[in-house]
Amino acid sequence: MGASSNLLYIFTDALRSLRENMVTTALTAVTLGVSLSIFSIFLFVFINLNAAINSWGDRTQIVAYIKDGSEAPDRIRQAVLGIPGVKSVEFVSKEKALKELKDELKGHEAILAGVDANPLPASVEIKVGDLYKNPGAVTAVVDRLRRMDWVEDVQFNRQWIEKVSALLGFVELAAVFMGVFLAAATVFIISNTIRLAVYARKEEIEIMRLVGASNRFIKIPFFIEGVVQGLIGGLVALLIIGAGRYLVAAKIPPYFSFVVEAPLPVPVIIVILIVSGVTMGVAGSLISMAKFLRV
Repeated sequence: MGASSNLLYIFTDALRSLRENMVTTALTAVTLGVSLSIFSIFLFVFINLNAAINSWGDRTQIVAYIKDGSEAPDRIRQAVLGIPGVKSVEFVSKEKALKELKDELKGHEAILAGVDANPLPASVEIKVGDLYKNPGAVTAVVDRLRRMDWVEDVQFNRQWIEKVSALLGFVELAAVFMGVFLAAATVFIISNTIRLAVYARKEEIEIMRLVGASNRFIKIPFFIEGVVQGLIGGLVALLIIGAGRYLVAAKIPPYFSFVVEAPLPVPVIIVILIVSGVTMGVAGSLISMAKFLRV
């Protein structure tokens, strides 16, 4: 029998097995899809929540007020950017500060009626990098600013930074714990489901071994079945995630809508789910077969 005939027989045998064991195949694919969707939903929520908390940390964290008659804004900006940890600097002139104050007091302009000169100082609004969004690092930046000659005063909300930093640390710790648990549960469920499917065909495998079929010859149909099951499982996961997102988005308050947003472009998510499903289906089949054939 030639190589092409062997290959045709293997594919035919794999398709026959899928038809004859349709219930087992469907159960395996659905189990894989549900497990993959649960883990994927967890990752999506964590990514979105982590991004939201980081965006809270992106709010202006430090404001340095400038003494009257100080050096040029460009030189001040460059001096601040030279401090380790500073990501961006925005100069706010006296005129801009007064305009912003008037906008905030719209409807209560009488408060400023007796003020002739502009009493507000110029300032720089400073944001720090992601690695410096903790109280100790921000305090170090503030200390450097206070030692500069042109600085009149420095303000920053230490309590806000401490709360955001603590929340971010808690979310990351909880995500690691839940991620490891869900990943282990997903692998356990899928591997055992596929192992049961392989065990259900024990007699068929024994007959193939008795007639002299090699281990590779026996494994290839299961490899093909793993690909098909993984492909279906990936599509099932995609349907579950899409339906779940639609149902939740219709009920969730608008200020929580960011939780169900897709963290990646939809085509990328589709490819990742299908590739993950196929990979897990093939890996589960081959691992189960390897253990079975060693017996």
